[in-house]
Amino acid sequence: MTIQEYFGDWSGIVNTSEADKLLRKIATSGISVCPLVRDVFKAFSCCPFHDLKVVMMGQDPYPDIRKGKPTATGIAFGNSPDTLPSCYSPSLDVLIESIIDFTYPHGNIIFDPTLERWERQGVLMLNSALSCQAERPGSHALMWRPFMKTLLKNLSLSSSGIVYVLMGTQAQSFEDCINPRYNYIIRERHPSWYARNHIKLPGNLWHEINKILKGLYGHGIEWYSEYNNFEKEDEKEVFYERN
Repeated sequence: MTIQEYFGDWSGIVNTSEADKLLRKIATSGISVCPLVRDVFKAFSCCPFHDLKVVMMGQDPYPDIRKGKPTATGIAFGNSPDTLPSCYSPSLDVLIESIIDFTYPHGNIIFDPTLERWERQGVLMLNSALSCQAERPGSHALMWRPFMKTLLKNLSLSSSGIVYVLMGTQAQSFEDCINPRYNYIIRERHPSWYARNHIKLPGNLWHEINKILKGLYGHGIEWYSEYNNFEKEDEKEVFYERN
């Protein structure tokens, strides 16, 4: 498979030659990286360009290694499907606690920790850098910056009505690459800030995104599902229960 075939309808937006160079550089570095090399561009393969509605941007991949493999999956904030809820990464926990209002009773909640279900609905889960050295957060930030700036500029030129959610100062440093006249920009702290300070990320973020999307497309994103109202699509979704 060529890199153009891999990116599919993203090929007109992504600088595929630069993507190929960066991937080769990472693969031949001899250094352990997060995520696995094969997953560096996974977010693009899970979210078809023609369905894109939201770009959610964080900082860089989880730099830690668990059981001999990276926690990072190639989808910002996502965890692997076999991760138990008690072992979710702090940033993912922050998102879940913000999205699901546990102040009132729920039955079983179905939530996909990989966040691939969001991606399939048109939410591109990106980091400002798509890789980092294991245990060294921010180590590839400068390497990825030109690629990400070109990506966001190309996206702004080709598409309108996209909601950009810039989480943290690193993501917000790319704001000048986005055309605010025809798109929507929401600035928010990075989930890790909320995790460190033991503060809940305000839940109105998700309502604000969906309010914009409903005005544009007639429907929003289904961030999670109640057990009785949802037919499972695959085995990645888990039953997420809180008392």
